[in-house]
Amino acid sequence: MQQMNLEGLNVVELNYESADLPKPVRDFKPQVYQDGDSFCCLLGPDPQAGIFGCGPSPTAAMEDWVGHFNDRIKHPSPDDPIATEICDYLTTNKKDVW
Repeated sequence: MQQMNLEGLNVVELNYESADLPKPVRDFKPQVYQDGDSFCCLLGPDPQAGIFGCGPSPTAAMEDWVGHFNDRIKHPSPDDPIATEICDYLTTNKKDVW
């Protein structure tokens, strides 16, 4: 999945293995960055096409992102490649791969 280039932005480093992070954040590793006084959380090429969350802290941005993530995959559109890729990942059984 194509990710937005965050060069020149204040990227927040996360430990995606941390049990404190929401499971969708651990699994899909959206990028978190600071934009002015706000923090943004993004999975995808840009905020319009990707899954985007925003808040006054990294935690708030990730919580907002999880809400948008859940909304987006609840009723994925066939012409939404990001939701399709996520749904495919979530429905693939490890037995199908191994």
